[in-house]
Amino acid sequence: MNSARLPLLATLLLAATTAHSEMRGLDDSEMADVSGQDGVSLSVNFNLAANTADTRCTGGCGARLAIQPLNSTGYIVLDNIKGTFSFDGMSIDMVTINNGFNGDGALFNRQAMKIGLTNASATNLQFTLGGANQGKVSGSGLQQTNLLTYQATGAVKLTGNVYVFGTP
Repeated sequence: MNSARLPLLATLLLAATTAHSEMRGLDDSEMADVSGQDGVSLSVNFNLAANTADTRCTGGCGARLAIQPLNSTGYIVLDNIKGTFSFDGMSIDMVTINNGFNGDGALFNRQAMKIGLTNASATNLQFTLGGANQGKVSGSGLQQTNLLTYQATGAVKLTGNVYVFGTP
């Protein structure tokens, strides 16, 4: 067969196989018969190692996360984050919270985003929680008060869900 005809043949075969396919919505009864359709599968492994060039910490510093709350001049800081964090699956759902939470759920009565991680774990995890006057460590005049340092040698299994609430 002439090599110039191969792309044409491949295009025709692809068109023939998709000509009988259709995209359509499925109702609940049709979805009940579908199995093995998980959608996107996500597996993540973060390894946060110390940067030996950053001399603020003995032996080098890990990652830093600084969050500035609304209308605040200061920052909540997770500093010197080191270790490995991994999970094998993730779910994101919108749920309505209208009961539970010692009666507060009925008062809330709004939607929240529910995030779940499957087989989540942290290995050799370390971080320091503190407050700082600036988010970046490279600027002059950094003042940070460390409140606590957490360190776990070995593996920590994480279970449960995280709920993200919008502000009214």
